[in-house]
Amino acid sequence: MDKHSDRPKMDPQAAYASEERFKALVNATSDVIYSLSADWEIMRELDGRGFLKDATEPTTAWKSRNIHPEHRELVDNTIAEAIRFKKIFQLEHKVLRADGSPGWTFSRAVPILNEHGEILEWFGTASDITERKNAESALREIRERSDQQKRVYETITSTTPDLMYVFDLEYRFTYANKALLSMWGRSWDDAIGKGLLENGYEPWHAQMHQREIDQVRATGKPIRGEVSFPHATLGIRVYDYILTPVFNEEGLVEAVAGTTRDVTDRKESEQKLQESAEEFQAINEEYATINEELAASNEELTSTIDELAQVNSELIASQDIIEEGRTALRLAIDAANFGTWFIHSVTREFVTDARLKELFGYFPDEDLSIEQALAQITEEYRGMVATKLENAIYNNGDYDVTYPVLGLHDNRLRWLRAIGNLKADRSGSFSAFTGVVMDITENYLAVQKIAEAEEGMRMAIESGELATWYLNEKLGTITASARFNQLFGFDINEQVPYSAAVDQILPGYRELVLQAVQASFSTGAGFNIEYPITTYHEGKQRWVRSVGKFVEDKKNGNYITGVMADISEQKMDEIRKNDFIGMVSHELKTPLTSLSAIIQISQIKLKNSSDEFLASAMAKASAQVKRMSAMINGFLNISRLESGKLSIEKTSFDIRELIAETIEEFEITAPGHRITLGDCGSLMVSADREKIHSVISNLLSNAVKYSPAASEINVTCSVQGNEVILGVKDSGIGINALDSAKIFERYFRVDSNQTQNISGFGIGLYLSAEVVKYHGGRIWLESEPGRGSVFYFSLPIN
Repeated sequence: MDKHSDRPKMDPQAAYASEERFKALVNATSDVIYSLSADWEIMRELDGRGFLKDATEPTTAWKSRNIHPEHRELVDNTIAEAIRFKKIFQLEHKVLRADGSPGWTFSRAVPILNEHGEILEWFGTASDITERKNAESALREIRERSDQQKRVYETITSTTPDLMYVFDLEYRFTYANKALLSMWGRSWDDAIGKGLLENGYEPWHAQMHQREIDQVRATGKPIRGEVSFPHATLGIRVYDYILTPVFNEEGLVEAVAGTTRDVTDRKESEQKLQESAEEFQAINEEYATINEELAASNEELTSTIDELAQVNSELIASQDIIEEGRTALRLAIDAANFGTWFIHSVTREFVTDARLKELFGYFPDEDLSIEQALAQITEEYRGMVATKLENAIYNNGDYDVTYPVLGLHDNRLRWLRAIGNLKADRSGSFSAFTGVVMDITENYLAVQKIAEAEEGMRMAIESGELATWYLNEKLGTITASARFNQLFGFDINEQVPYSAAVDQILPGYRELVLQAVQASFSTGAGFNIEYPITTYHEGKQRWVRSVGKFVEDKKNGNYITGVMADISEQKMDEIRKNDFIGMVSHELKTPLTSLSAIIQISQIKLKNSSDEFLASAMAKASAQVKRMSAMINGFLNISRLESGKLSIEKTSFDIRELIAETIEEFEITAPGHRITLGDCGSLMVSADREKIHSVISNLLSNAVKYSPAASEINVTCSVQGNEVILGVKDSGIGINALDSAKIFERYFRVDSNQTQNISGFGIGLYLSAEVVKYHGGRIWLESEPGRGSVFYFSLPIN
């Protein structure tokens, strides 16, 4: 019995019309055309167009003939879903081409329904997309190799002070190490792909390097030179550079690599040596005149005088070099916090300053020899440093070395960097080796922590704990990892549309996420946000945290790339805690309201009382109740905010009027300060007026608390682009860089002797930052200890 005999029948006229339409479709398109039974078991016709094997007779073996084994399960699942929901089947998948080789196709099939809505059969087309998929695969490999090459470059060049870079043959920088970017005062994104002029080179300087790049390209040989130009922070410096050809597989120059070293100090030393040589020459000329006069008067003493002159010349030369070394030592001592040394190559005299002894754990009045200094270097580095030192002293070898030392008395581990230069006596009898030692412990450990963090991130991604995603602004598409699909409840191999991912975000948070994405594309700001989602198939709710970085790409379109983690467990703990805080805070408000009413009644009755103590006590009690009420409201707002229950009710209003009203309130409650409003015209915004009032009020309250009495507080507002910027400036104690980075965190308070007697729980700035963020704005701080602070926040005008 035919297992398909119970399928809905098509009347002959409809069947004929269907066949005619199918034939017309076959003749009208170059794509692969096929016709399938309602359950996809029987393929009635397949015109493979030379791409797939044709099927002129009904067959059930079409999957094994044309579908690649790796994607048969995927195709079966997609077919089942299309049949179940009677929707169009469409899928990119692997196929076996007519010649047996693997290929790719985009297949789309439409169900033909009868008047009862039952599927009669399927008509479909398939496009050959093999070349596009191969191109995409090649592009991914190229990007991976490019990223790997950049990491290799950064690993090699991150610890050297030399400037390292690569030009393409159009004179554009394709690579620059951190030292060069620091000298320019630019970031990687600002500098790479730019020419010499765009990176701040003067025209003559840019033209010189362009000629040299052309010469290297034409000859295939390196070029070396010396040039002076300004450093971003150190002023005019002298640099020694070499440009080297980079050859491709055919032996042609495809790029030019360069290395530049700062030789300013060496040139200054050479200049001093030249001046010393000129002085020495003048002395020699004077002695020559004396010798000639003595020779004329007494020829018998000529030989003795010549010998004495030679000895004297050698003594003078020795004294000049020793004195020059000591002068260099004194100059280094007066410089930044460097340790300095001087070594005589013959006598092994080792002269150091107190700072160098301190770095090696010695007291200033203790003697320190070369052997004792080497003994403080940890064992695994000691041999290497000793070898480099001897090679530098006796062979003029390079001496720029980083190593750890363990202090003699303080037993403290420090990472040091030592740089030395050899200055030879003209007679060749000895040389002076001088140099500096600097403490790089903080920088070294910071680099190590960054490397460890990056390694941890890499391992987390590779282990599948983190999802990765790529959002293209121009195309409006999102490309994500299998872990991303898993978090959102999609099939791991499914190409998820951006709109589908957005639909899984809970409605209360969807607009917030979209605003954060738009802000990143508009301003280049980082993307860091937590939000709840519902999985597509299971309907399971979970919390995720997504962190991304904006990347400018003028050719292919700007994009944000980032990672995502499942934080459901931590978030639920937070929500339970905040619910508890909210419940307790809410329960405290009732007795506190009653207490406030009792105090107010007592104050009214004591208004005409002669008992000053009771009146003063009631006033203080009233102030404490207001303070407690403000704290409880703060905790309640945090609870609402982190539970997603903080509502934003936007209206259109003039923000200048709101600022003026808030200042008037503070002029009554804080008469000891002078609050001024800068030139600020009428500025209409769409925002929650009450919550923006609380932000301005909080910033003014902090300015009053942390500023000296009778000082001035200035409020400004201006329009920049599509934002209105508000600023509150005080002349208070200021905030250091470390605390500035944490100032908007929940419950964070600056801990110093100046803030011990100032009340607060560290929730005002946190709430202000979150309210501004909910409005799609930004909040930030500019401050310097001892010179006051300026708090800014922005709101979008439209």
